Amino acid sequence: MNIQPNTFTYVTISCWIMFSLTWIWYGNKTKENVRPLTFREKISAFMGFVIVFAALYLPLWTTKGIGRIVISRNAVVEIIGLILCISGVFIAIWSRLLLGWNWSGGVSAKKGHELIDSGPYALVRHPIYTGFITGVIGTCLVMGSLSGIIVTVLYTLGLFGKIDKEEKLLCNIFGDSYLDYRKRTYKLIPFIW
Repeated sequence: MNIQPNTFTYVTISCWIMFSLTWIWYGNKTKENVRPLTFREKISAFMGFVIVFAALYLPLWTTKGIGRIVISRNAVVEIIGLILCISGVFIAIWSRLLLGWNWSGGVSAKKGHELIDSGPYALVRHPIYTGFITGVIGTCLVMGSLSGIIVTVLYTLGLFGKIDKEEKLLCNIFGDSYLDYRKRTYKLIPFIW
């Protein structure tokens, strides 16, 4: 048994398709890495996304086991989820476009790396992650599955580790400029953390 997709489901899927197309289109439009990413790092990142989206949309195939629905699927919850998904994906895409040639799929310095501090980067140091996590939480609310909750928690915890590595790298690259930037911005959640 599976759940029937509704308008909320289709809109979240459309958001993630836009997200994916942006990442594919701009994936190679970046400055050269100081240390190229390994094949393993690239495959791990890709598989991470596959696992996240398979877990989020698992109820479309089965509602048994971890695919079971544990969040009530009602209009209020789904509207909140939809708003979070749309806004999260928008923030992630906007942030990716602003980062431009400085973006990297892994924790990596770029040749001619620049510190971007405009748009969402004026508030948060890692707005792509803020947007992605927000979008995933929203999708999780729309789909309502245990698998969605599990993958949301695990992926968010994984990003915390990646953020710490990025912060150290950026401190090494930009020194005092990055330390000043850290003082006036939040790590992930505006006005909170």
